[in-house]
Amino acid sequence: MGTGGAYCETADGYRAALDSGVNYMDTARAYRDGDDERVIGEAVQGRRHELTLATKTQQRDAEGARRDLETSLRLLRTDYIDVYQLHHLNTEEERDRALGTDGALEAVQKAREEGLIRFIGVTGHDWEQIQQAVATGFFDTVLCWYNCAMKEPEETVLPEARKHNTGVVIMNASRNDKLFDGEGAPGEEQFYRYVLGHESVNLTVMGLRNVPRFRRIASALSDRDTLTPEERNEIEAYGARMRADGKL
Repeated sequence: MGTGGAYCETADGYRAALDSGVNYMDTARAYRDGDDERVIGEAVQGRRHELTLATKTQQRDAEGARRDLETSLRLLRTDYIDVYQLHHLNTEEERDRALGTDGALEAVQKAREEGLIRFIGVTGHDWEQIQQAVATGFFDTVLCWYNCAMKEPEETVLPEARKHNTGVVIMNASRNDKLFDGEGAPGEEQFYRYVLGHESVNLTVMGLRNVPRFRRIASALSDRDTLTPEERNEIEAYGARMRADGKL
């Protein structure tokens, strides 16, 4: 389990996640107008060696992506980014621009050769478009939505990731906490066990909207990170009801 960015405004909040045993932190150049990177940079001082640090650029051209990377390195106070991701490749047009001549991918690949980043990732919300991005074979990781109510990745992104040995990071396991609030909702940690139980999923991230809740779930996952078949059937039925009722 890792932290998702954008929601925590204090270095102490991120430090609390690290103290829970978290070793993956995800942010983006765009989150809170860049301030999320600054806060995480403060939080990880003296602990950079403990974690995998991921951030993102929404730039589609090489020059813009390089500029974003240099800014991220400065704000995160680090010499390198572990996973640098092309953010929100949600349309064919954006993908073609980013992956084409003088596109963002060229800049990111060059930065990898320079040792400024270790791995290249892609993120997005449109499962079919992200599937197409993974199919190019350019990406080491993919970040997408997946939860007990939104199972489309099982037929799109996840099979493609298996073909290309692409690491899978899942966001929205609780649909921005909305799945917590339905009638008869399972325990909060069950939603994260659900996505981690899929054979293609390597990691799930959770935004630090509520640090005590995050720490409770992290603790529960350290004890058990998958569901029984009965629990899986129950949570899928619950997710289907929530989606059908328009609660998500």
